[in-house]
This record gives sequence, C-alpha cells and structure tokens, in this order.
Amino acid sequence: MQKWELDSESNTEYHVVEAQRGREWIIRMTTGADVFLAVQQFAKDHNVRFAKIHAAFMGGLQPARLLMWIPDKNDPTNWHWEAPATFENLSMVGAMGGVIHPRPGKDGKEEPFPAIHAVIGGAWNVPTSCGHLEQGSIVKGVVECFITEILGIDVLAPSADNRADEYPENWYQTIK
Repeated sequence: MQKWELDSESNTEYHVVEAQRGREWIIRMTTGADVFLAVQQFAKDHNVRFAKIHAAFMGGLQPARLLMWIPDKNDPTNWHWEAPATFENLSMVGAMGGVIHPRPGKDGKEEPFPAIHAVIGGAWNVPTSCGHLEQGSIVKGVVECFITEILGIDVLAPSADNRADEYPENWYQTIK
C-alpha cells in the first residue's frame, strides 16, 4: 500500500499536494434539476477534471437523497459503510461542498465525478442530516454554489488492495 493509504504514524502526519486555482463559476439550478447530474454535466461541458464545490448560498431539495455514514453491524472494522436515506419533505440545504474529480465511467473512460457533501434540514419534518448528496436529489426553488477549477494536480489510484470498492478512495499528485 502507498503511504497516503495507511493510518498515520503520528498525530501530526499529513499528506499534501500544491495546486493552483483555475476558472471560477457560480452555478444555479432551479426546480426540477438533479443536483448531482447537473454538476456532472457542467463539468463535462466545461472540461473540468478537478474542482472544489463550495459555499452553497441558497438551496431547497425535494426529495433529498443522501448516503449517510453508519456503523456496519456485520463488520465493525468497516468504517467506510454508508446507507442510503431519502427525505421526501422539502428540505433546505444548510451547507454543500465537495470536489469534482475523475473516476472511471461505466464505459471505462474517465468522467468527472462530483463528490458532494451536504447538510440538510428544515421545518417540514426533516431532521438535520448530512452525507454524500446522491443522484435523485431534486432542486425545489433554487440551489446555487461556487465551483472553482483546480489545476496542477493529477489523480493517484489506490493500491490493488484497496480497489474492491466501485469508487475507491484516491489521492493526488502535483504535476509540473
């Protein structure tokens, strides 16, 4: 396994790559748009391989679909376990952020993958919840956020030992 895949050897250990900002956008999605699919299409249309998704400043979803981290009852050592949750009532997006980075598509070719983290809640019987925003989270009203392209990095694939997951954790390297 590569060093970035292993547990830290000290409580001050970290891994870093230097990157530069590229183009910056504000993206606006309105009622009926699927946040995941719209952000992914945006990345395809603008040839974005890497970007940060940040500072959502408006947002409502109905439904909201999240993958939420929960303990794995069958394997307590599996801290990657996530379960889907769907909130049918209108929810507000309290925060949204994440990254766009390349992943293998169904055809094996690279495609942009939006890994979006969201915090939702609302007075419509929606508890404050967070997780990975999934396809099927539909805008009700407006959702807006910033997208900043990241340049000067490339993806590092995990070792063969960590590729069992459909979307394994990866890391980055600085390119010159």
